[in-house]
Amino acid sequence: MTIDIPSNHFPFSLGVTVESKQPVLLRIIAVDPNKPATKYADFHGRVDGNRIFSLRFPVSPKNLKVVIYNPEVGNVPYGDDPTFNVKDIKVHQIKEYDVWWNQDTKNFYKFAVEFSQNAGILSAGNKKPHIYRSDDGKFTIDYYNTIYDKKSKKTIGTPARIGHNSGVIEVAKSKFLEYTVPMRLVILMHEFAHKYLNPNLNRPIGYETGADIQALYIYLGKGWSPMEAHQAFLKVFRGSDGEANHKRYKILKDFIDKYDKGQIAKVKKAK
Repeated sequence: MTIDIPSNHFPFSLGVTVESKQPVLLRIIAVDPNKPATKYADFHGRVDGNRIFSLRFPVSPKNLKVVIYNPEVGNVPYGDDPTFNVKDIKVHQIKEYDVWWNQDTKNFYKFAVEFSQNAGILSAGNKKPHIYRSDDGKFTIDYYNTIYDKKSKKTIGTPARIGHNSGVIEVAKSKFLEYTVPMRLVILMHEFAHKYLNPNLNRPIGYETGADIQALYIYLGKGWSPMEAHQAFLKVFRGSDGEANHKRYKILKDFIDKYDKGQIAKVKKAK
């Protein structure tokens, strides 16, 4: 089934209650229908009885299309799939947290959100990147179709990397096309944290776990989906499996769980 939402760029969350008479694995996607390769959510969720799915949109497009379906049946009109039923849909105010961030972080966050929303339609280069800069001119993204190792000239699997000296972030469009908007955002915040937040904590620029946590602190604080954060890191780690990344994931999973329980930052009071 497909639900059309006149989101009008407002922040909000959806509580979608789904019921099934037997276990079923559903796919839930939220897309900008007017912008190719721009998904705000894309995940699978198992339902056996009743389950409430929380979809979080700290930013939204003019219109949002939410699709819920059983992949074994396909996306059919509402009422034509007997394997599940959407009982209720409720709109809620997005839950934000009181996070500390300086002006540079605010400026980069704004830049990163805009880039993440438009990465599917922005042009990228092959040997020479197409260059995008923040409004204040301090932050730069070099957008390539694919990122290559500068020495070997071979393709590398990373979706993004930052120059430790220059602070320029290189992004691979071929990878970002596979990611949702929130997944793109948390990756960009991770790269930003390497250069601009790790040193504030007297950590080396290359400290990966520190960049993970600092990125998640802002990302989750602004109300973005924990599930999409999990998916972003798991997708990156999938290409470089190892004990170090297993340890990293356990740390960031614990951080995400504590954050969602309100143990890291206080929830902002509703206005």
